[in-house]
Parts: sequence; structure tokens; C-alpha cells
Amino acid sequence: MRRIDGVVGNRHDDPDLEARIAAHEDADTLEYVRIDSGERKKSRLRVETDAGTDLGIVVHGGELRSGDVLFVDDDAAAVVAFETREAFVVELPAPTAATLAAAAEFGHRVGNQHWDVAVEDGAVYVPVDAERRILEDVLGPYVPEGARTRYEEVEAELFVDDGGESAGGEHEHAHGGETDHSHGGETDHSHGGETDHSHGGETDHSHGGETDHNHDHGDGSDHDHDYATQHGDEDHDADE
Repeated sequence: MRRIDGVVGNRHDDPDLEARIAAHEDADTLEYVRIDSGERKKSRLRVETDAGTDLGIVVHGGELRSGDVLFVDDDAAAVVAFETREAFVVELPAPTAATLAAAAEFGHRVGNQHWDVAVEDGAVYVPVDAERRILEDVLGPYVPEGARTRYEEVEAELFVDDGGESAGGEHEHAHGGETDHSHGGETDHSHGGETDHSHGGETDHSHGGETDHNHDHGDGSDHDHDYATQHGDEDHDADE
């Protein structure tokens, strides 16, 4: 086992270090250590690079960041890379008084669950750390009218700020393939089948099937969650 007592630096912060790492990339002698969001917070961990090099890492202060260089010498180098994460993505509609109020309530619900969150190019990203059904039940009724939603695999760095902390402080929805979710007056929110999932003034929020769960939000909107078909028979999970 090779002991790593603190990182050399981060390739994204140091042009000279980046040049050395790029040279190893070109020579195919660059090794990657892929870690998940939990591992990056550890002060000590034992890992293998994608080339099979056994490393014992001691982190001094802070958390591991994507691009941290664990070692670099004439023969090889190793850097940290984060695993991708599935995220529930909400493409926000044009701002109005109603959509801004809904977006604020949506953010409040995310914060109540202590989920990570990131905002980029007019879209909100929430990592899928619970079952999709749970995430949809918690957040679905608060998606602003006119927003479009989807699941997507994103780089884990999206949820980490430049200081290595979670982007949401305390705190990707891909159904795989072509599934798309839209929220609007007459727009379908589909889960790959024939079930509609729409948000509008008098529209209902349905998952198809026989058992309905209605949430009256005081504005005449009903959100029907029918799990007998959508969440039961269709086996609505991360393997879709």
C-alpha cells in the first residue's frame, strides 16, 4: 500500500501541476481514484486507483475535491474524481409572481429534507438520495406551474462549492432514456408509460392506477398519486 499523507494540490488551481497531470494523461499513465459524496468527507480512507494501485490516504483539513492530486512522479500520477449522481432536474419557467412564490416553496421543501441542491442555467438540481417515489411525493406538488422536470446523471462536483462543501449547506431524476416530465396547464408529466403527471390550476397530478392520494392545496388543484399502477405494477425505480 502506498501512503498518501495529504494531497499534492489541485490540478484546477495550479497551472504547473495541471501541465504535469496533462502530460500523464497524454502518456496514459494517469490513474483515477473515484469516490462518492460520503468518502470525500473522510479524513482517512483506503482506496484503489482504476489501475489497481492500493492507496492509504490521510486528508489534512477540509474535504477531498475533484482534481486533487494524490501523487505525481515521473512514472505515474493519481487524481481524485467523483462518482456521478442521479439528479431530479427542474427547468424553471419564466419568472412571475406565482412561479417565484412556488419556487420559494419548492426550495423550502428541499431544505426541510436537508437535501443537496444546485442551481445552474435556470434549472434546479436535487440529487436522488431517496427513492424517486419519495422525492416526487415530497417535491412534486411544489414544482412551479410551467416547469419541466427530468432525471439526469450529473457530475457530483455540481453539488460541491469551490471550498469543498456541499452546495446546499446542510443539504438528477433520470427515468433512463427518453422519459420527460413537464408541469403546466395541459402538459403531461410522464413516467415512460401512459400516465400523466401535470400541474395546473384545475389539473390533477396523477400516477395512474386505482388508488388515488389527493392533496388539496387550497387553490382548487388536486394532485392524484395512483401507486397501484405507477409505483407498484410498473416497478418505478432507479433501474428504469
